[in-house]
Amino acid sequence: MGRLKIDKLGAVEKFELDIKHVNVLIGEQATGKSTICKAIYFFRLVKNEIIKYLFRISTAGYALEQEHFPKALNATVKDIFVQLFGYSWNLPNDLHAEYFFTDEISISVGIGAVKGKKYLQVMYSDALRKKVKKLEEQSFDFYKRQSESLTFSYITSERIQLHNDIQRQMNHIFEDDMETYYIPAGRSMLTLMSRQKTKLDYTALDLVNRNFMQFIENIQPRFDGGIAQAHKYYARQERKFSIDTMVKELQQDLKGDYYYNDGQEYLVLDDSYRIPINFISSGQQEVLWLLNQIYILLLREEKSFVIIEEPEAHLYPKLQRKVVDFIIRFANLTGSTVVITTHSPYVLTCMNTLCYAGKIAENENKKEKVDRIVGKHTSVKPGEIYAGKLICEQGHTKVENLIMETEQELYTELIDEVSDINNELYTRLYEVEEQD
Repeated sequence: MGRLKIDKLGAVEKFELDIKHVNVLIGEQATGKSTICKAIYFFRLVKNEIIKYLFRISTAGYALEQEHFPKALNATVKDIFVQLFGYSWNLPNDLHAEYFFTDEISISVGIGAVKGKKYLQVMYSDALRKKVKKLEEQSFDFYKRQSESLTFSYITSERIQLHNDIQRQMNHIFEDDMETYYIPAGRSMLTLMSRQKTKLDYTALDLVNRNFMQFIENIQPRFDGGIAQAHKYYARQERKFSIDTMVKELQQDLKGDYYYNDGQEYLVLDDSYRIPINFISSGQQEVLWLLNQIYILLLREEKSFVIIEEPEAHLYPKLQRKVVDFIIRFANLTGSTVVITTHSPYVLTCMNTLCYAGKIAENENKKEKVDRIVGKHTSVKPGEIYAGKLICEQGHTKVENLIMETEQELYTELIDEVSDINNELYTRLYEVEEQD
């Protein structure tokens, strides 16, 4: 699944995460949840940039400067880092972050200095460098061969085959075949912004929001017949879930059917009344593209690595539970990995219930009964979840593990200290009331 190590990045003083099938981070504002997510996102984007670099060589050869890996990627990778974390001169000298795709394949960043000027260092493990060098030569050999060929159809066919082979080999090297998606917080604002495409300056958006907006734009036309008809763009002979049931749940959660026609977005209610997106509730705006994106990935049967910030935002606790169920069902049906950040104890309480369901469902005689209670494909198996609570002390973040090793459930007493505070205050007030 991968392993992340961070030292001195943003609010995060020291952090290690062995990535599981389901990963949940809870904490107050400014404890480093987004920093951790962006670090994961950065390293996984670097993997994609290596693949794109190899594709470019097969098409156009090396750059004019004859730069090879890793030097050829320095500018691109550093630009991604800057967009996510800022310039190197604002970062601590002892910053270090590393992502292990396997024990031998890793990418890391740190801060170097020459004559007092700091710069970002991007480093690749020896095993990764050697394997990419080999694919680099393979891609360049193809480029030389195609330049000698006169048959366009032959070149195109061979290039497609090579690209598929490079993708397959890179997935094997990294032991990772998942595309990465980041569903950021503040989705209600992004939902409204998607209506202003002609006026919107995408370069003014940060990398995470820009990529999210571009994905929305790509899939919006699939909803020209509403959520109910989106599956027709992704025909499959057989599916692991019922389209009708899934559509009904989404329509209930959104309290309407989402449509996109002629550049216009709206919800259609049960009585066929249309409400433009900018007039629906903040909760509907917030959850709309979280649900729609995950649904499209489900329809595409795409095994993905999905980072989701604050799925509970602007939602009543009952819908928070349904959204958590939907995310877990998606992860189980597609074999995907999800990383969730939250402020909500309800989200963790819901997750704890699904962990308990997963533990009981290990008994095959009880699995069917569990599925009837929580829903099919909705439980979390023991050992497949990480949950951590981020706490800021004296400007630095520490992490408390929320998973009980023996029970494979969450420490519920660590989930919601606010309830404890409220209970204490209520008790003290009650004592005052009872005094003579």
